[in-house]
Amino acid sequence: MIVRTASGQDMELRLGPFALTDMVQWGYGKLRNVKQSSGEQQARGVPALTRAAQLRATEIAKLDLCCYRGKGPEKEKVESVWQARLFANGPQANATNPVQSKFTFWETAEESLAWRGNSYIWKNHGDGRVTSWYALHPDQVMPHYDTASRKVVYDVTVSEGYVDPVGAGPKLYRNLDEHTILHIRGHGQGGQLVAPSPFEVNRDVINSAIARQRHEARMWRRGTALQVAIEFPPGVSKESADQWREVWRSNFEGTEGETTAVIGNGGVIKPIGMTAVDASFVDMANLTVMDASRIMGVPANLLGAQVVKVRTNMEDDLMVWLRFGLSGELQRIEEALYSDPDLFGGSQTYPEFDTSGFVRGDLATEAAIQQGFVQSGILTPDEVRHELGFAPHPGGVGGIPQITPVGGAPNAIMKIKSPTPPSEPAGVEE
Repeated sequence: MIVRTASGQDMELRLGPFALTDMVQWGYGKLRNVKQSSGEQQARGVPALTRAAQLRATEIAKLDLCCYRGKGPEKEKVESVWQARLFANGPQANATNPVQSKFTFWETAEESLAWRGNSYIWKNHGDGRVTSWYALHPDQVMPHYDTASRKVVYDVTVSEGYVDPVGAGPKLYRNLDEHTILHIRGHGQGGQLVAPSPFEVNRDVINSAIARQRHEARMWRRGTALQVAIEFPPGVSKESADQWREVWRSNFEGTEGETTAVIGNGGVIKPIGMTAVDASFVDMANLTVMDASRIMGVPANLLGAQVVKVRTNMEDDLMVWLRFGLSGELQRIEEALYSDPDLFGGSQTYPEFDTSGFVRGDLATEAAIQQGFVQSGILTPDEVRHELGFAPHPGGVGGIPQITPVGGAPNAIMKIKSPTPPSEPAGVEE
């Protein structure tokens, strides 16, 4: 049967059997026998996962991306190349692009890697170089293989609420190649165009965490201050019991319910203990934190879980995280930038994040390390004073390294004499 709506559009009505389960496709989720759907949005509602992804994104965004030449003792920072200026701030005075600061840029890029396993950067060109770049949201990008050009290309959608790297308004850009899009691919399913998201790989574990959180929320919504069952004497009809139950719900259930119940007519209150699932909430919450630690590669201690091990201080946690977690992620980004022909193209200059200040100890440990560096001659006193924000010692005494021979006394400070000018040769007149 076809009918016409008030707006003049045709609408088709189909007659047939209907069940409550058919309402699930329109968002109805209160059926007990229907498994509720879960996805990335639900996973973002798990505090441990969100915190782990946030730590990854913010800690990488705090690091400075610099340009270097050479390796080992010959390694030196290069600040005169255009790539270094792009990494520092971009063409604007205080932003990588008109809408993203340097921090927001890298936070967006790493957040995409944490949640989706892939990150996409739009590059704008001018004068033979990249003049600005934008970290895109993964929902904006659709990679696919173009058989005509035999290359991986990208369709980018610019719509309301998303970054617009061109400023031309809502538009669909088709078949963009690596000249415009820099794709940083995460781990997993090597050989495929895109890496799987952590949610796809760990779906069952994340679904368990989501289910636990839903169960906990349902307990709060439907909870009762009095976990009891009411036993009535014989002769009480079902209708009377149903009426009494409604009165009980209005007076005692919920977080604001009364905690002292007074009943009559021979009713007996029998307490009900917590179920095994309810009693294991603490263990399940801790398990969720441990799973989030494994999925996101962040030490559980940094997510609030108390790990009983010998290693308990913050310095050790940061060192382990940097060595077995962040360092691989940083190198993944660095290699993607270095291999991009528009940025470096295999030049002698290469990009690298400065992690020298990432691992920090307590004040006493830091002071001991600095003292050891000075006494061993690795750093001069003035170099340490510079790190602490102090002016150098007067007279240049703080620039002399304190190199002490093994088993010997400290070297005496030697005064450098000015060289004696050579004498005039004999027989030469002015």
